[in-house]
Amino acid sequence: MTSPEQNSAALSGEARLRQRNRRIRNIWIGVLGFGFIIGAVFGLAEGSSALHLSPPVFWLILAALAAGVVAVNVWFMRGVDEVEVMDNLWAGFAGFNAHIVIGAGWIAAASRGLAPAPDVLGVMVASIFVTLLAYGALKVRRRLG
Repeated sequence: MTSPEQNSAALSGEARLRQRNRRIRNIWIGVLGFGFIIGAVFGLAEGSSALHLSPPVFWLILAALAAGVVAVNVWFMRGVDEVEVMDNLWAGFAGFNAHIVIGAGWIAAASRGLAPAPDVLGVMVASIFVTLLAYGALKVRRRLG
């Protein structure tokens, strides 16, 4: 077993892979935790009748959230290899296309009375699901060769 102080160049291929996977997992856990906390704060702040955010405070918090997302993405992209970047790009491309198709299809169905009015949250969740499904499929394909 190698110590964390060792240079990654001295590590075996398997040890570097474990180190890389641990780093990526920790980044994603941090991002999910950050997103959960921000979502909970917004939900509690808007759900409580005693606490209402003024528009400037709301936009300030939203700007801080956007800056945090950009910072985490830059941090993530600096720490991964080109294969991981490629997998993220393809999964994002699949999710973006799914977002367009789901949104346009739902609007078309709603305009003909076949579905209720489009729900932004529903389209977003479906798009994220497709993105995660595409990402998982890419990872499984790479593992199986």
